[in-house]
Amino acid sequence: MMAGSKGKTSILYIDDSSFEREIVRQLLEAEGCEVLATGSPQYGIELASKQAPDLILLDLHMPDMDGCAVVDRLRELPGLRQVPIVALSASIREEEREEVYARFDGFVKKPVDVDAFPLEVRGFIGQGREGTASPPDEPEKEQADAVDMPEEARDVLEALERIRATMSHDLRSPLTVMISYAGTVGKGKAGDLSERQKEMLDLVVEQGFKMDELISELVRIARETLDRYGYP
Repeated sequence: MMAGSKGKTSILYIDDSSFEREIVRQLLEAEGCEVLATGSPQYGIELASKQAPDLILLDLHMPDMDGCAVVDRLRELPGLRQVPIVALSASIREEEREEVYARFDGFVKKPVDVDAFPLEVRGFIGQGREGTASPPDEPEKEQADAVDMPEEARDVLEALERIRATMSHDLRSPLTVMISYAGTVGKGKAGDLSERQKEMLDLVVEQGFKMDELISELVRIARETLDRYGYP
């Protein structure tokens, strides 16, 4: 299995919804993952065939190709037989439930829970397939480096970690819900809209993504600072 650039966890996400792709991409990139996202099932299969990711996230219901058909194509590729593939969907129809759970290694309900989702992703990667597991992270060295840290410096880094956690989860959680539902309503899935209403909801989604990008950048800077000083 090939990891992403600079040893980052590599994740492929295939979903025809552009705003769902953007939410997941920014959420996982803020956690240090490398995310390749596409709305084309065929292109996603081509990407996976060139470089096996650590995990594949796959929307169940896409207009061009059903998620179960995509996972079957992916499983035909030798390099992907041990890569966990997880289904994402707002719901599973009763008639497809058995088929989905037989094909996929896990299921995540949309819209994703920004608090739980990164942990779920790492859990899927860790469990692998058929009992295989990825090598664990190495927190011991960071903890050892931080043992002799002056108390004042530790207090500052603890405050920075609280800020990072608040931005990453407490701020992003309601923002993700707003983007997701504004995008869903804006596409007319909750009823007919006027062109003016669609424009207003598109603006909500656009500005929501801009705010999420700012949050991601601040979280990235905080994480790099904590890592640089060996904060566990």
